[in-house]
Amino acid sequence: MEYDVKKIAGLIDHSSLKGYATWENVRSLIDEASEFGTYSVCIEPLFAERARRYIDENKLDVVIDLTLDFPLGVLPTMTRENLITQFSGICEEVDLVTQIGLVRSGYFEDVEQDINRIVDTSHSNGLVIKIITEDAYTTPEQKKKLYEIVCRSKADFIKTSTGFAETDFAKTLGNETGAVVKNVELMAEIIKKTNSRIGIKVAGGIRSYTETLALLKASGMPPDPKHFRLGVSRTRQILSEAGLTPKQP
Repeated sequence: MEYDVKKIAGLIDHSSLKGYATWENVRSLIDEASEFGTYSVCIEPLFAERARRYIDENKLDVVIDLTLDFPLGVLPTMTRENLITQFSGICEEVDLVTQIGLVRSGYFEDVEQDINRIVDTSHSNGLVIKIITEDAYTTPEQKKKLYEIVCRSKADFIKTSTGFAETDFAKTLGNETGAVVKNVELMAEIIKKTNSRIGIKVAGGIRSYTETLALLKASGMPPDPKHFRLGVSRTRQILSEAGLTPKQP
């Protein structure tokens, strides 16, 4: 199936999440997001306030998506809730990592309680929330249980990965890192099974337009930012491959 490339651009959370990113890097990211027509910029909280001022002062149509408790997912629920509330006046969306240590320990009741609480906190503050399942760190059975919990919650999106998972550890579980088609297909299957209205965000190591289309197909979702998102840092490369000409100044 062929898609309008501008529509694909509108699905992208244009990302810069390296710890060494400077304000100049983030400002350039925002300018690129405006140029390409991406849905949002996905950034760390450090430059959130500067990003908000820059977008507002320049009247740019760019959403701010903040990663919180990222990339490890190791903070207790109360701290996660406080972070969401703290940044709620600055951003429109948040991406939080599942507490993977609890998942791997088999403490699924605690996992579900945490997810429900951070989703409620996000929504009460008017935020869209994406739950990152960090697929590289879980077994097939853990994935199924975790996906079901996320899909039963009222989260807006279930997200594949942070893009920062350790390759060596993932290999011990027989996993690849990043966005993997078979995991996205499993997400889509469980969404149907649970009759969930949750969307899917794919992220981690997406390098080409071909990969982008394969992941969109695997999701079974329409090319609509309310249902499907792409977390990518190689936005220019992907859209250039697809033949999109950036907006002219």
